[in-house]
Amino acid sequence: MSLTVLHAGTQTMIMDAGRPGHRHQGIPGGGAADRLSFAIANHLVGNRWDTPALECALGGLHIRFERDAIIAISGAEMWSQNQGLNLPLNKALHVEAGDILTMSFTRAGCRAYLAIAGGITATPFMGSVSTYLPAALGGLDGGALKTGDVLPVGEPQGAPNSLPKGHVPNLSNHIVLRASGGPEWDALSDAGKRYLFTTPFYATAATDRMGTRLKGDQITLETPVKMTSSPLLPGSLQVPPDGQPILALADGHCTGGYARALQVIQADLWLLGQIAPGAAVSFRRCFPEDAPKILRGKNSFYAGLIPGFSF
Repeated sequence: MSLTVLHAGTQTMIMDAGRPGHRHQGIPGGGAADRLSFAIANHLVGNRWDTPALECALGGLHIRFERDAIIAISGAEMWSQNQGLNLPLNKALHVEAGDILTMSFTRAGCRAYLAIAGGITATPFMGSVSTYLPAALGGLDGGALKTGDVLPVGEPQGAPNSLPKGHVPNLSNHIVLRASGGPEWDALSDAGKRYLFTTPFYATAATDRMGTRLKGDQITLETPVKMTSSPLLPGSLQVPPDGQPILALADGHCTGGYARALQVIQADLWLLGQIAPGAAVSFRRCFPEDAPKILRGKNSFYAGLIPGFSF
């Protein structure tokens, strides 16, 4: 079983659950930028939740199936068609040998996940096949897919599944993220603290898997911060000297030298993968003691549906 890439779109890459445990070596965990939509797509086709799949950013992917297959698409709302017929999101679908799937522009969100029963086959590096572009690791020769690439697919692992309506993620072009104060929160001015939680920011064109530069009210510091490079995680919001924040995403740097104003809670990290250029981004205050409770609730909600999955 294989797929042939007829057009790779804006950026399409092979992803799995990532390679955690190597940040001390300068390699971020990476993996699917939207962990939830990735897991749902795999669940629908009967794969383990962490089976390699395709992550398509902003649309444009065209592929041909060389054999019959079961597929599912989850995540960003893209106008997807098979042989000219519209396809629904979050549903297992049968395709036949020779069928051509097209994924058009994104209407809400940024990344859609295409899972195929059996999963994409690729060579792992540090326990993961996820593509990490800055170091050309994983995926297919360490890069995004190109026209003409042929992707082998494994044997189906199980029967297709359905998704209860209440488990379907709701996406829009206004991403709301719950966050707690970061290590340098107290260095922010009162106005800066207020702006972070009361006014929306907008993702600029400088947005990719590493991070997004946000445009909005200038965030100022009450106390100048002189710091050496310190640990960063996905969801860390840094404030550089120009006062326009930078939000670290799935492939973000492991260290940084700017004040860390906020940290997005773990239960909301999946939403980072759906921030497209031009999207509105708002932060909502979450007290540190509430974050673990929210995470336990979210994990419990999906664990009964998708074995082994956690945010």
